[in-house]
Amino acid sequence: MPSPAARTVVAISLRNRIMLLVAVGLLIATVPLGIMGLGMVRAATDRVLEERLAMAQVAADYLNERVAHGWWQLNQLATRASPHWASGDLRPVRQDFATLFPQMSLFSGGIFLAGRAGRVLVREPATPPLADALTADPAVQRVLASGRQQTSRLIRTADGAAIIFAVPVFTAPDAVVGVVGGIIDLKRPTLLTFIDGLVSGSSGHAAIVGTDGIVLASTDEGEVFSRNEHPEFFARFIREGRPLVGRTHDDHGSGVEGEIHVMAFAPITATAWGLGIGQTEEETFGPLRRLRDRIVGFELIVLAGALVFAWLDTNAVVRPVRVLQQGAERIATGDLAQPIAIRRSDEIGRLAESFEAMRVQLLQSLQEVRRRAHASQTLYELGTLVLSLHDRNEILRSIATHALTLLGAEAATVCLLDESSQTARVAAVAGAGEAVTATGPFPFPADDPMTGCRRCAGLAPGYLAAHLAAPLAVLGRPVGALCVGARAPREYSAEDQEVLGALANLAAISVENARLQERVQSVAILEERERIAREMHDSVGQVLGYVNTKAQAVEVLLDAGRVADARLQLSQLEAAARDVYSDLREAILNLRAVTSPDQQFIPTLRDYVRRFTELSGIDTACVVEGEIDTSLLSPTTGLHLLRIIQEALTNVRRHALARHAQVAVSDRDGTIVVTVTDNGTGFELAGTAPPGGALRFGLQMMRERSEAIGGTFQIRSGGKDGTEVEVRVPVRGARSGNAHPPGG
Repeated sequence: MPSPAARTVVAISLRNRIMLLVAVGLLIATVPLGIMGLGMVRAATDRVLEERLAMAQVAADYLNERVAHGWWQLNQLATRASPHWASGDLRPVRQDFATLFPQMSLFSGGIFLAGRAGRVLVREPATPPLADALTADPAVQRVLASGRQQTSRLIRTADGAAIIFAVPVFTAPDAVVGVVGGIIDLKRPTLLTFIDGLVSGSSGHAAIVGTDGIVLASTDEGEVFSRNEHPEFFARFIREGRPLVGRTHDDHGSGVEGEIHVMAFAPITATAWGLGIGQTEEETFGPLRRLRDRIVGFELIVLAGALVFAWLDTNAVVRPVRVLQQGAERIATGDLAQPIAIRRSDEIGRLAESFEAMRVQLLQSLQEVRRRAHASQTLYELGTLVLSLHDRNEILRSIATHALTLLGAEAATVCLLDESSQTARVAAVAGAGEAVTATGPFPFPADDPMTGCRRCAGLAPGYLAAHLAAPLAVLGRPVGALCVGARAPREYSAEDQEVLGALANLAAISVENARLQERVQSVAILEERERIAREMHDSVGQVLGYVNTKAQAVEVLLDAGRVADARLQLSQLEAAARDVYSDLREAILNLRAVTSPDQQFIPTLRDYVRRFTELSGIDTACVVEGEIDTSLLSPTTGLHLLRIIQEALTNVRRHALARHAQVAVSDRDGTIVVTVTDNGTGFELAGTAPPGGALRFGLQMMRERSEAIGGTFQIRSGGKDGTEVEVRVPVRGARSGNAHPPGG
């Protein structure tokens, strides 16, 4: 029989073993939850960084869009100034500057036109005069030397600082005669408006930094025009040109490391600037770190309390701990459906309640994530539908049906406005048939065109117990509304409103797409009619007038008994009839030759050249040099090139007296080069323009088509060397699909 001392040792050892088992059980129950909690904190930290980067990217994209638009406006002014430069009459240029300057809000310091000597010729506004430092800036000189647009660095003047955007003015492809410049006055809040709303917290700040690291605009006035805004951080990533979020020391340009800031950077590619949003690391992650510490502390407290209670009552602890362990294991495996059922009023009971609350919250979060994922998938599918379908009504019906499903409503309508008649009508319906009592038109007041639609005027009164509407707007202009309703009263959440708003945006896009397609088709038809009318007038109309004159002459000659002369006139009539017949056949051939996504440019061109040879009798070759990636040519660009080639070959048939002609296509460093040559009689280029200076219609049409697709047009002719027409169209790095739709 063991002694009392031995029994005491055995009893203590057993309790310790029980305590060890209890501790292990609690660790098994709490460690997965702790890992999940810390994982959520890390995920929240990553989300904060992603949101900062997204905010910087959105702001940078908006500024980049404004800067790119500013470049476009300056280039438009330069293009308009070019034809007036040689004449020396700059009054139209001044008028253009005065007209367009109010639309150029980016250039708060004004716009100017300067010659090669740096003298300002046109200035808007006219006063005050420009500082010499502006027009003498190296960026202006680089534009004059290189012929490429440039952005200056920070220019300090007597009364402040400025940035210049400069573009060249050409009078010939390689002749730069001046510059058009836009000035951003940094004394004014022009750039500050892009970042003023981005800061948060007491340490938050935002800045726009130039490529040399100098701060151009900042929410911290002390940093403006200095290199104190994290110079190494900005300089590195401006050079790399990629968005990034990370930590950096705030050294204020002194080289001494200060407190750590969390910075989000996004490049502004249109001008090699950078936009940054920053905040101290403590203020950025302080709440999340405190939450992490609370999670860890909470687990430690629970573990300590459980151990104390297990010391006092091990038997009462083992069973609930086992239940908690099982519940934690279910949660860890993703089983959130089964509740943790422990009814106690002590620490274990409270721990169980915390587990249950966490389980319920995780379950709700999971359901919300799934619901959002379903909504996102639906929006993606609808976006794909908008891009793939051309039937606007079918798209609107699909959007109404999905709104019905996603928001749990009983009826949905899409209402469209007709501003011409100041009425609205229901364009699409989904849900119960009796839910819509009328489809319109509904009159609406001129000062509030959305009243009828947003009040869901088309829904029956019984379905207005719970209704929600979102406007359809295109560039701020209301075009309709998307409305859902149900008979049972309910409150729609902010997420419901967000989903409905996203669906309404898709509906607005489909409405605008339909309107733009109709407009493009109408413009194309009108331009085609105008082109055909001009060609009929220049060819068939003139020949028929000639035939009429000759017929009258034959009649007079026959009356006078001059049969031989009459026969000569009839032979001339016969030749004219053959010419007009050839013109008509060629016009029909030209109209049949079109390009499309299904009919690519090169095969269409080969077929046209073959049929032209058969029609005209001129031996015409089609030469394609190397591999031509025709996917870089949009149907619009291909059709413009085809029409230019057709006009050139028509001139060969009518005027060149040529036996041979050639159409050559090549790709030279990302530029499609098309040449049309013949061995006929050339002509003097000086003879192609009347005293007024305007090119003849055919040559002018070819030049306009070349410029419409961003290309250049050149013609070489003279003596007996024939004629060569050359068109160059850059395709790599350019969006040829932006060319204007051709008329034919």
